[in-house]
Amino acid sequence: MHSLTESGEPELSVYYRHLAALLQRSDEENFRALLDQARRVSRGEYETGLYDHQQAFRLLWRHLERSGYLRRAHREARAGLASGHAAPAERADLELFLTVYGQVHPPAAASA
Repeated sequence: MHSLTESGEPELSVYYRHLAALLQRSDEENFRALLDQARRVSRGEYETGLYDHQQAFRLLWRHLERSGYLRRAHREARAGLASGHAAPAERADLELFLTVYGQVHPPAAASA
C-alpha cells in the first residue's frame, strides 16, 4: 500500500526529491541513489510507499541509462565482484544491481 495525498493521488515525495537533485548530482551520486532505491524496494523499507520508490528508481535508471553510465557500471560491477575485493555490503549492492541489469538487458542468445 502506498501513501496518498489529500487529493487521493499517490505520494511521490521521494521521486520529486530525486528529480530536483538529478542534474546537480554526479552520475556516481545518482548511481548510489539508484542502489539505495533498489535496496529499499527489495527489502520493503519505504519512506512513503512502494510506488514512490519505484518511480524514483525508474527516474534514476532512465537518467543513468541515457548518459551511458549504467553500461560502464555494469562492466565495473562484474569486475568488482570477480576480483573478490568488495566488502560484504558493497558486494550485496553490486549483486542486486547486476540482477536488475540482467533482467532489463538480458544477454543476447548466442547466434548459430
